[in-house]
Amino acid sequence: MFYIIETKDQLRRLLSLRKEKTYLEVVSGNDNFHPSLTNTLAVYLRPESTNHGFIIPIDHSDGLNTEKYIVEKVLSKFNDLYVWDKKELLYHFILKSANDLQLLYLLNKNKRFDSRHDTSTHSYYYNKFGSKNYVNNIVPLSIHYERAEKRYEEIKKIMYLTKDESFDFYNRVALTVFFMFEQNGIGVHEENFINLFKPKDPEYNIQDRTVYTYFNPYNITSRPTNSFNSVNFSAIPHKKEYRDCFIPKNDRFVEFDFDGYHIRILADQLGYELTNESAHKQLAKMYTDKEIISEEEYKQIKQTNFHALYGQIPEKYKDVEFFILIQQYVDKLWEEFTGSGKVVCPISNRVFKIDMDTPQKLMNYVIQNLETSYNILIFKNLLQYLRNKVCKVVLYTYDSVVIDFSEEDGSDTINEIKEILQYNNTFPVNIKQSNNLNFN
Repeated sequence: MFYIIETKDQLRRLLSLRKEKTYLEVVSGNDNFHPSLTNTLAVYLRPESTNHGFIIPIDHSDGLNTEKYIVEKVLSKFNDLYVWDKKELLYHFILKSANDLQLLYLLNKNKRFDSRHDTSTHSYYYNKFGSKNYVNNIVPLSIHYERAEKRYEEIKKIMYLTKDESFDFYNRVALTVFFMFEQNGIGVHEENFINLFKPKDPEYNIQDRTVYTYFNPYNITSRPTNSFNSVNFSAIPHKKEYRDCFIPKNDRFVEFDFDGYHIRILADQLGYELTNESAHKQLAKMYTDKEIISEEEYKQIKQTNFHALYGQIPEKYKDVEFFILIQQYVDKLWEEFTGSGKVVCPISNRVFKIDMDTPQKLMNYVIQNLETSYNILIFKNLLQYLRNKVCKVVLYTYDSVVIDFSEEDGSDTINEIKEILQYNNTFPVNIKQSNNLNFN
């Protein structure tokens, strides 16, 4: 029985299985490179009814290659595809029927499933040529096939887990948003960046004065992390020399920072109306009876507010109306969780069933889920607006987003972006501009 697909007749026979659940794996030029900087060598397919998989060469020296657009056309006819990392797949093929297996497992089990198979042949070639973006072209096609077969045997049961209401939100919307963000990259002074951040291998994600980030959405709280090549882009040090490494590829960076984001997210859930003034100061005025708040007082007030958000309300402020509503919300969540063993988050419909030993921990998970869910909805609108613009989103860190702004897009663009991010004036944003990531 053939396993390398090299003829039109073999492709037609493969298409006869298009209605089955089918596992798909892409072989790129180098597993360690950012997908923006590598190419598509082959694809492995394993329909559920067959006792082995098939591999289609696209740009590999071993086989009779099929043009990529033809392979994409064939794959688009499969009704129920499953991939290990859908966001990575999007760099190679745009396939509406693709389902992310890591996501499916996370939403069902509320924990991660780690899987990475390598053969001794892969290890040998990566030890010798691991910094080359063509290393997988040297590895024989049969060895890529062998590795894919082993991975399939380990993860095939995940394909049969239930897709709940939250799966479509994350699989279709969230992964696309994160993909659109990270493929833009962010401008850098290469030498300074490498010296300070010390990436494992600069070749993996730096090219043409651009560094590429990579979101990891497979976290229990739903909040994505953003790291690649040993660099954490979600927590760039605030020291000037680190932030000076980043430079706009257009005219300047514009940062849009959500004001008191968690406070306002919670206020929205409680139906409590806040003005456009600093959310922290509004709360401070409720329990200090002061109109003017000093810088030192403001720092202390923020700490108090953060504690209150997660149900640890100071005794002397328990009678403040907003804090009363927060406590009622926390109590309701905890009652729901202890009664049914789960909590369903608004917007995403994400179900948390994991062990929660305190109401505060449960509240932390729900707030982070809401933060991510609102961001996904807001950024989806933002990306649609930017579709025909020169300026691009280059960095997102939970409560702020950085745009690489171009004057070509016109003077109204910044205000229009601000309006989109404020989400019907629910989440006011503050704007800062700079020639690097130092926005102070």
